[in-house]
Amino acid sequence: MRLPIVSSDATSVRVNYMGEVQTIPIAAARFENSTNGPPDVGAAPSTPITSTKPASQPSSGPASQLQVSLQPGYDSRLQGGDITMRELQLLLSPHCTEAVDLSGAGTKIYNGVNYLMDSEQAVAALGLAHAIPSRVPLATPGFPKNSMYYIGYDGAFEGHFNRVYLVTDVANKVVAVQLLDEHPKARWKSAASLAAASWSSYNFVNARMRASDLMRVQAVAKRQGGVITIETQMYQRVRSKIGPKPIERYEEQENSKLFIPIPFARIILHCVQAGLSKA
Repeated sequence: MRLPIVSSDATSVRVNYMGEVQTIPIAAARFENSTNGPPDVGAAPSTPITSTKPASQPSSGPASQLQVSLQPGYDSRLQGGDITMRELQLLLSPHCTEAVDLSGAGTKIYNGVNYLMDSEQAVAALGLAHAIPSRVPLATPGFPKNSMYYIGYDGAFEGHFNRVYLVTDVANKVVAVQLLDEHPKARWKSAASLAAASWSSYNFVNARMRASDLMRVQAVAKRQGGVITIETQMYQRVRSKIGPKPIERYEEQENSKLFIPIPFARIILHCVQAGLSKA
């Protein structure tokens, strides 16, 4: 990604990133007007470009030199998708109030999977190497445009989730993880208990939204360390009878748990802000 320079020295570059000054290692950037180093003192400010290609050999440098790889125009405006973007904003923004490391590489996401870990390493960490993956472009409004993919695996996770998705960037590095329970077992709630369930999006990786008033969606976001967890439940209204009296209740149809590291959550919020801005 291209970022405007605030200042630089022999070891680091300070850049304007989503309205805040962040510091990145000098080795993690190259400059548009120089291939070997920062611009000369007094020269016009240039733009550092963080690496968008994985190293061909294992790096001995610090993990902080890794950067998320995105396509040009990743934060350009979309047509539609406002509801999903606003809900992402509501869920993520309360947990992204302070400045964070620009890279965040190595942040623990889930069960041995770290932020910007190569997807093959993540698969091995989850014990899924024997599975056959399917890599699909992710088109959820608010996520970086034309830059995200997800790889789905069947399995058993946390007792009831039957599927896991590794969300990856252009360079096939993991940026988020989602667990999915597609067949919840006999979990239901009364209409009264779901009266305040006014969310629409219930599966952000697969871009699923409730389609009618017969559905109710609950969503809650929590922060644990450097990761935000978004949990959603989608319920479908079912009418039945107990004796002569008809009753109405909502049966759970799908349950998801999405793990988003703080640095990537900030990128999503940046894309959301751009997506919701007026032309």
